[in-house]
Amino acid sequence: MTSKKTFNLAVDIALVAITAWGSIQNGWFNLPNLVSWLGLAGVIGLAKKWQGNFIFNGIQNLSAAIVAGRSKVYGDMFTSLYYLGTQFFGFKEWQKHKGKDGLVKVDQSTNWKVVVFAIFVGFFLLGGLSWWLGGVYIFWDAFNNATAIIAQYMQVVQRKRSSWILWLITNAISLCLFLSVGVPQMAIMYFVFSLNAVRGWLNWGE
Repeated sequence: MTSKKTFNLAVDIALVAITAWGSIQNGWFNLPNLVSWLGLAGVIGLAKKWQGNFIFNGIQNLSAAIVAGRSKVYGDMFTSLYYLGTQFFGFKEWQKHKGKDGLVKVDQSTNWKVVVFAIFVGFFLLGGLSWWLGGVYIFWDAFNNATAIIAQYMQVVQRKRSSWILWLITNAISLCLFLSVGVPQMAIMYFVFSLNAVRGWLNWGE
């Protein structure tokens, strides 16, 4: 238990330090910076199976949708709005599935055939919508957000450990996308999210 607490504390410090470094480089008083700090608080809470993460993530989702819309990454914009909607369902589900320690009970099972099919369908729907709106990086934006939609549902509603695998893929692609469209603080946020996804996978394995 002591080693786990030490590990989580070390990861927390590293993620805060990286985010702060990005804020120093890219400015404190702007919307992408607000999104990155709210997102940081939210994903740390998720990795630790803490229900309070939904408050931070809900505000972050709305802010992220605005940033993505301004950058014409429309798939990411609509996905952020979807995240916002799932926060309400997720909060109720986590409330109903708590252990004696007050933390959510994790589901270790996954039907990967269903997951892959759902990503395939989401890819074409989001890709078509982004193309119609004149978005940029349509292929990667669509694939990235298809995995994100499924990961979000698996995590906040179904409480599945395997959701962290999809989040790692999603965050890595998002990092590259926001570097390409010139929003470095958002890219740093997704780098932090990628590191946290690894930590979340380990924490949810218990």
